[in-house]
Amino acid sequence: MSSQAVIVTTAQAKSGISQDLRNNIYSALLSGDGIRNIESTLDELLRSSGFKDSLRDYITDLFRSGQASTCEEARNIAMERIREQTRGVQTNGTNGTNGTANGNGNGEAADEIHLKVPKEVIDKGVKTVMKELERVCEISYEDK
Repeated sequence: MSSQAVIVTTAQAKSGISQDLRNNIYSALLSGDGIRNIESTLDELLRSSGFKDSLRDYITDLFRSGQASTCEEARNIAMERIREQTRGVQTNGTNGTNGTANGNGNGEAADEIHLKVPKEVIDKGVKTVMKELERVCEISYEDK
């Protein structure tokens, strides 16, 4: 554990944490390798699962089909689709805003591109985040 440990009570851990405490945790993670470790682990998991390739195909299709003309539009549309598919919300068989399903150049219609974050990525990502948090946070348990 870092010498700059952030102390978190169980009550704080279970409820929303204050912005000051959140900033202290971020600072502690940034002062070491915590953030870099989390980012590199998530990047590798998303790459090896094929998620990043699917996301690239989807965003490329958004631009080709005219559904997005800026990076911000493409990001917002893609993030909504990721949220929907990860939560298990069924899409209506269309590719976002205009009700069309366009090809992505690989013979796959855009509505067939799966952007659900794989369970394995979520599980391993959470373990990595927890490991890094344990290095910078000290959780104190309150006696009842």
